Amino acid sequence: MKKIFCIVFVAALLLSVSGCANSSDEESVPPPVRIGSSRVRVSLAHIYTFEEALAEADAVARVMVGDWLAEDTELLQTYYEAAVLECFKGDMPDTITLLQSGCSTGTIVGYPLFAGGNELLVFLKEAPWLADDHTSPYWSIGSYTTVLDVSYDHSGTRYYADRYGVLGKTVENATNYAGVWTIAGEVYSAAIAADPFVAEVRYSYGHIFSEEDFVPLLLNNF
Repeated sequence: MKKIFCIVFVAALLLSVSGCANSSDEESVPPPVRIGSSRVRVSLAHIYTFEEALAEADAVARVMVGDWLAEDTELLQTYYEAAVLECFKGDMPDTITLLQSGCSTGTIVGYPLFAGGNELLVFLKEAPWLADDHTSPYWSIGSYTTVLDVSYDHSGTRYYADRYGVLGKTVENATNYAGVWTIAGEVYSAAIAADPFVAEVRYSYGHIFSEEDFVPLLLNNF
């Protein structure tokens, strides 16, 4: 089992110096589509601040998306295998089932389906009602609002980028590098190199935080 601070070093997932080696894994099973046949607009029951998401999540982890496993077209949900690279809160196994809102028949506007190789920081809740069909299932506590992209600058420094500007705007005591064009440009370029689909959907990273600033915020509450 994985305790806080535990890191899984998996050779196949090692990052290059540029931080761009985690491109979409051609060996993994991809989802049928990245954007569903219909676009869904949702009204979330609650919009979490950073502090709320951190407090209420069962687990917070940096994960690498692997195989697409299945989808539920009635509930509009997709399931992936995901490797837990680093656990900041909770007690997690090395591999989980990650649930994403959306499927091939409908995806949330601006929230395409994940693909193998996507590296994410996710605020998670356990999903015990799925345990009969999926191993260690978790879902993002605030749907798309509590998922951050993980990317890198040219030196390999890790950054956490908020493509939706919801959680990020509530983060305090961390420098927002979105306005530092050299860093923001490198982070965005690395995100495209890791997943060319980023360029297609034109994510706008309004909040970009360095690992040095962001990780202590995740840990200082425990």
